[in-house]
Amino acid sequence: QALTQHMLLFWSTYEPLVWLTYLRNLQFVLHLELLREQLTGLEREMGLLAEYSRFASETGRSFPGFESFLRRRLVQKQRIYSHVYDMLKCFQGAFNFSILAVLLTINIRIAVDCYFMYYSIYNNVINNDYYIIVPALLEIPAFIYASQSCMVVVPRIAHQLHNIVTDSGCCSCPDLSLQIQNFSLQLLHQPIRIDCLG
Repeated sequence: QALTQHMLLFWSTYEPLVWLTYLRNLQFVLHLELLREQLTGLEREMGLLAEYSRFASETGRSFPGFESFLRRRLVQKQRIYSHVYDMLKCFQGAFNFSILAVLLTINIRIAVDCYFMYYSIYNNVINNDYYIIVPALLEIPAFIYASQSCMVVVPRIAHQLHNIVTDSGCCSCPDLSLQIQNFSLQLLHQPIRIDCLG
């Protein structure tokens, strides 16, 4: 189309809004990726603790104070999970309304672009700008995927937690069992749940 004053005004207001929306959604996805990295690292370390306890249980080989070592490491992992949960609460407190606004804006843009795409095809209007809808179509699945990939790690952490062997000839410590129960209750009462104003 010819670059008229109306076209210039339209693109100078519309295009920055579109890019701001995309960048804001990308910011959400990167924050969630940071949470996922922390949770994945925690799951990996919990798996190592479970392997240590299983090895000590099956072979009878450990070192003096092995139970207290496991308990100290569990307390450390519990603190890490608590920090991750605090990060999640800060994220949700800061971005709740913004997430809702951005997702609604992207949905409206997809609906409007689909309507005009259908209108152009129906009226045989030659228009090669259909590809502009592709980023909008990818934004919402990217946010949903990032959210789900955070939330699915927590059950795996709980699974690794309960794989820690506490009752064997090498590793029999009531304090360790109590610590595992405490951590399990924390996972239950501090779930990683990504939502948008509920």
